[in-house]
Amino acid sequence: MTKKDFFRIVLKLLGLYFLAMIIFNYLPSIAIFFQSMPAFSLILAIVVVFLFAYIFLLLIFRPDPIIRALKLDKGFDDDAFSVKRIEFINVLKIAIITVGLYLIILHLPTVLTHLVFLLKLLIKKQNEVQNQMENTILTDYVAWGIKVLSLIIGYLMITNYSAIARFLIKKDSKNN
Repeated sequence: MTKKDFFRIVLKLLGLYFLAMIIFNYLPSIAIFFQSMPAFSLILAIVVVFLFAYIFLLLIFRPDPIIRALKLDKGFDDDAFSVKRIEFINVLKIAIITVGLYLIILHLPTVLTHLVFLLKLLIKKQNEVQNQMENTILTDYVAWGIKVLSLIIGYLMITNYSAIARFLIKKDSKNN
């Protein structure tokens, strides 16, 4: 199995997880929130659904552009995985990439959903913020910060996995 095949499998599994998260967590909340402004909400709902569908289709059916863009298959010693001689650094690199992808897949739908909610609230007049949920979305800066920071950390983990693995191994060898 090559590294590219492995990352294809990982991205497809993350795409399935992304789909389950969208269906069970975010579509119901989008449907409830969009009932207050039917015309504009329909346009935003269509845009959000198309964006989620594009991400899902990209993860499931077109993982190669993601692998190339994030350079996931670069930075390894050889192209094939060998079960006989799996090195610790390769396992560590794969773990760092997997955690980074997980952070992005976990928090990306929430950030996109909240951005749509925020856009809707900004279009409304500011003194019409009556709903507790609307007020919470506008003022929950900690949740916004955590989600955006998670996306940034996930992206940095994916793009710098080799350097992080070398740093961790160097730190581990100094401690021993």
